[in-house]
Amino acid sequence: MTLRIVVDTNLWIRALLGGQVTLPILTAWQAGKFAVVVSQPLIDELGDVCQRPRLRARINPEDAERLLEQLRLRSEWVELTTVPPRCRDPKDHPVLATAIDGHADAIISGDADLRADDELRTAMGQYGVALWGVDGLLERIGVG
Repeated sequence: MTLRIVVDTNLWIRALLGGQVTLPILTAWQAGKFAVVVSQPLIDELGDVCQRPRLRARINPEDAERLLEQLRLRSEWVELTTVPPRCRDPKDHPVLATAIDGHADAIISGDADLRADDELRTAMGQYGVALWGVDGLLERIGVG
């Protein structure tokens, strides 16, 4: 059974910036090693973040558009209906709701604060959603 993963925007951005730690995630997804679960708020956030002045100069716009197009076409889309558990940063609510409503196995994030929140980890575990870093995903899919 294919893992269903929500990839936090911070990791897509790092991959677009050429981050050596995050590029294996993009490569593994493109190779079909896991399925990405997305929602419109996550796609909107990725598009918005790519346009921030400090990042726009460092991200190739063609690479950003290609990633957005791949996400639109190759991801499993969900409509958000769940109010997720509270977390330290309310901006993470769409990520959490996408994972819950998309019946994801895990959220992959570079946000250590999100992953270190034991209360949130327990609450998301009740939905069957784990909180992993890059290494957690790569280990489970046998990459790296």
